[in-house]
Order: sequence, then structure tokens, then C-alpha cells
Amino acid sequence: MMGGFFAPELKYAGYDKLIIRGKSPDLVYLWIHDDKVEIRDAAHLKGKGSLESAEMIRTELDDPKVQIASIGLAGENRVWFASIEQGRSSASRGGIGAVMGDKGLKAIAVRGTNDVNVARPAELIEMCNEVMRYIKHREENPIPGVMPILAGLGSPQEMAIHDEKWHTENFAWGNSRTRRKGFWTEEVEEEWTDTMRSMRTRLVSCHNCPMKCGATISVPGLPTYMMKCFSKLTYTMAAMSNLEFGLRIAQSATEYGVDAFTAPQVMAFALELYEAGILTDDDFPGMPSDNEERFFWLLDRIVRREGIGDLLANGTHWAAEQIGNGAQEYAHNNIKKHEQLPLKLGMLNPIYFLMYATGEKINITQIEGNYPQAPFATREEREEFCKDWVQVPDEKFKEYFLNWELRGEYSIPHYPGIEATCEIVNWQEQMHYIDDATGMCAGLSSFPLKPPYHIHNLPTFISNATGMELDEEGLTQIAKRIRNLVRAFNIRRGMRKKDEKPPADHWKRRFPDLEEELLTEYYRFKGWNEQGIPTSESLHELSLDFVADDFLERGILQDEG
Repeated sequence: MMGGFFAPELKYAGYDKLIIRGKSPDLVYLWIHDDKVEIRDAAHLKGKGSLESAEMIRTELDDPKVQIASIGLAGENRVWFASIEQGRSSASRGGIGAVMGDKGLKAIAVRGTNDVNVARPAELIEMCNEVMRYIKHREENPIPGVMPILAGLGSPQEMAIHDEKWHTENFAWGNSRTRRKGFWTEEVEEEWTDTMRSMRTRLVSCHNCPMKCGATISVPGLPTYMMKCFSKLTYTMAAMSNLEFGLRIAQSATEYGVDAFTAPQVMAFALELYEAGILTDDDFPGMPSDNEERFFWLLDRIVRREGIGDLLANGTHWAAEQIGNGAQEYAHNNIKKHEQLPLKLGMLNPIYFLMYATGEKINITQIEGNYPQAPFATREEREEFCKDWVQVPDEKFKEYFLNWELRGEYSIPHYPGIEATCEIVNWQEQMHYIDDATGMCAGLSSFPLKPPYHIHNLPTFISNATGMELDEEGLTQIAKRIRNLVRAFNIRRGMRKKDEKPPADHWKRRFPDLEEELLTEYYRFKGWNEQGIPTSESLHELSLDFVADDFLERGILQDEG
């Protein structure tokens, strides 16, 4: 999923989605202009950067308004964490760019000039105006008591905010190992603020959105690119460097088309193996001695799949399996074999244990949601927060939060209780799946506190737009079906309970018995068996009998008859 302008342009061209089947023997790009669709030769784009390719296609088509989703060298070479880049956004997690590369598809260019028809335009516009008024209200009234990037709406406002104390001192540096308490000094803040102000040319938004979650970044001597969210810091912290380095290497990474969470961790992982003697000089012929230059060198080898880069291009889990000699212990920050946020905390949080453990989209923002990440200090603050908390699906969620305290009987890890934790996680997860189904931005729905779009108004939005009569129960049922279909695909690929565990060092204080009970009860809550597999009964209730039949045929489920 990605923001920007590509999806609206596709809709103006008359399409809701694209399904690309098969492979091309030669590199091509797809050109969609309203009802005209062409497959065009892309041999001249081979090896070009994602942003460079987009500009070349616009020049070729002689239309600056064409929207383009493209891959760079990483996608062409099927790097497992290759991204699809699209002007002001990207689809990065899970290696979707490698899928395009495997199909021989360099880019999709689209231009739409049609109208978009809606079922009830007057009602829809009025609801949109109401949302705009709410967004303006929230802009003027940020939520007190939470970190600055979560006080407002939109994707975390990393591009506008300069205070990085929380990230730099709570997230781990290097190969997700080192917490640097006391790092954020006045000198560092001044230096990084100057860097950001000098390279951030302007804040930008996606199509028709008042939020400005991204920014155009212009590093001296390099083409301008777009950045948003925590990618601002991922390369900086992996290399134990500064913000200037992070913004500079991110430009190259965007052109190459790699995920900004996995790529830095893979490079830090490789250098840690080198320091430990598991990899040697023979594995890194010609690697510079300078730390920052090593990251540029490794990035280039990875996207070209040259030398050690060919192993690293598969991510830390699979690279460690191939390298052996104890390398597996260094691929320590994975869930379901994918690199995760380098967040290292103290006490186990039951809500986020389940969000991390059972999440299946590898999407960073989908491990967080509409429920606060920690209790507010006083009950008075919690009561104030709950006064206009209309987004909750049920009033009991307010009670869970009101009783949540920083320490004592009603604190983590044993509060919220297991049943309440299951309900909170289910609500947050449900909203993420609704967003993905509708194409809604998580920054205005499932990710922030008190968003403008929520379970109470989204059904009416959908009905007014499409004419499909939908209520909360119906939308919830759709989300459940999609959730179970996603799980079914992963179950078919071999995912089981053993895979559903956060990194061992994610929290300093762990509670194995509680974690086991949380997983067991959440599986039961979701209608899954002891291995996390949807049961025949729960699949039948969701009209997914064909999935149950497939599971029975494959021996994944046993015939209970």
C-alpha cells in the first residue's frame, strides 16, 4: 500500500485495481491512458533508478501529469526487500518490488482524464467537510501527554518535528543492539535541526490531503527525493552516524528502490558479522575503511547482487542461514523472518506483544493503532482523554484505559487483562485491515489516536461513495474475512505458532507463561486452533468454506466428521 498520487490517477483512468499476471521475457513498462492500455519496451530503462526511470517515461510520453510506480536496480535483481517507488510514496515492506522485477515489469505509468462518479455526492461531500473541520481542530489542539509525533494526525510527523530524543534514545542503534541513553544533547539537536532545515525543501502531502506528512529532500549534488516517517533515522542509526549521512544515503536507496527499514539493518548485520570474524576480508574485497563509505559500498553490492551482496539481498534471516558459523544469532531482530523496528523496551506490554507476534503484513505502522501505547500519568488526564473519544467501538474500551496505571496492580504486564487485551488488539487490527481494503490512509484512520475516520463513520462513507448499503456489522464482517484470507495464505506457506514471537530482546523483562496464555486466548478469540490456523467452523461462519476445503485437502486441518 502506498500514498501519493498514483491510486487517484488510476481511478480517474477508470480502474479500481490492477492485476498483473504472467511474466515478460524482456523488460517492459505498462502505459495506461484511460481505456488505452499498452505494454511498451523498457530496455532503455534497464539499470536506471526508480525516480530516474519515472522522469524518463514522463519525457517519453510528453506529459508531466503522468503518475508512475517504478522499481530500481533492487527490483530488477529481485532483492527480497526491494520497493516500488512512486514519487511521494512507496510500497516497501515484504519485497513487492522484487515481484515486479520477476515479472520483467519496470514501471506502470497511468494518466486518467475521466470523472469519478459517486452514489450520493451531496452526502459524501458533507461528510468530507466534517472530516476537514475535525482535522483543523486537531491541528490546533494536539493531544497532550504523548510524544510529539503522535500528538497529531497523519503519518508520524518526522519531517516537521526536530525533537528526536525519544527515537534516538529508545530505539537501538547499529544492528538493533545499542541503546544510547543521553545521546540527545543540545548540541546534537542543534546540528540535526540545521541539517534538516537545510535539506528539507518543503513539506508535501498526498492527493487532496491537508496533511503534510512527507518532505522533499535535496542533498547538495544529488537529485531531490521524497521522505516520510521513521526512514529519516533508519540509516543514521544503523551506521551509528548523523542525520546528514542518513539523508544522503537515503537518496541512493530510494533510487535503487529498497525498503528503508530492512536495508539499513541488513548492512549493519553484515558489518557486525565482519567485526565478529564470521565474515572476513575475503568476503568484502575492496570495501572502504570508512564506516559511512562501507554502507554505500554494501548498498551497491546488495542491489547488484554482487559478491556478499548476493546473500545479503535475501535479508538477515536467509543470509544467516546460508552463511552459518553462528551467523543466526546476529539475525536477532526478526519476526516471521523479516526485520522489524529496532525498538528495545523494558517491560513486556501485552497489547503490543500480540500486535507484534500475530501481525502478518510486516507493515511497521500496523503494529500500532488507536489505543494509547502507554497509560497517562493521572486518572484526571485519562478522564480528559476519554471525554471526546468517540472512535472506540464500545464504551468498555474507555474503562480499560481509565483503569490503566503506570505501576501497581493495574499496570503492565498483567494489565490490561487477557480478555481486554484480545479485544483491544482485535479492534486495532480490524481498523488496519479496513484501511487496506478501502485504500484509506492509515495516518487518518487506523494509526493515530482519535482519527477522523473510524468504525462508526466509515460504513456511511463507503455507502455514500459506492451505493453499497453497509453498516458497522457488515464492515466488521468484511474485515474478518480479509484477515482470515491473509492468514490462510501464510498458513499454506507453513506459518505456525512457533513463528509468532517478537525478537527475544524486544523487551528486557519477558514473561513466557503470560505470553503463551496471551497467544492461546487470542487464537481462541479469533476462531483459530492451537497452531493459529482458522478452524473449519470459523471459516464457514465467514463463508470461506473453500479455504477450509483447501486446508483439509492439504492436511493442514483434519476432517472432524
